[in-house]
Amino acid sequence: MSQTNSYRKPYNPPIDKTWWAKHPFYFRYMLREGTSFAAVFAGLEIMLGVFMFALCDFTAPVATAQSTAPYLWFVQEFLGNPLVLLINVAVLGAALFHAVTFFALMPKAVRVFMNKTTTELVPEMMVQGALYAAFGGATVVILALAFLTMP
Repeated sequence: MSQTNSYRKPYNPPIDKTWWAKHPFYFRYMLREGTSFAAVFAGLEIMLGVFMFALCDFTAPVATAQSTAPYLWFVQEFLGNPLVLLINVAVLGAALFHAVTFFALMPKAVRVFMNKTTTELVPEMMVQGALYAAFGGATVVILALAFLTMP
């Protein structure tokens, strides 16, 4: 078997580091992908809260400030830190941006048919409206439960 070696150098055009910022489509795409860092921060923050809650002393007959010190530190010192509050506001904005772009993409990614006998699709606005209604309903239920359980 003979093998032909090519000694030509392939052309690799120079790529600028900010290639994605020059076109609005790619900019929005990279911005949406960048929201993953906010999701990672939110996940780590929740895991830290669960870990601090697990460090509490549950053997005490009555909860005191000393038995719940790790979780109180998490809520008061960590979550109360102005920098963490600012980051959480940015995370909320990133999550809302991600949800809006996901809801806009959903009718194009998932084809929902009207019924079994036709190929007519459910209108995009109905799919998006259902997603926004579910999002709003879940938000109302979670906020209602949070406020109803407050002392």
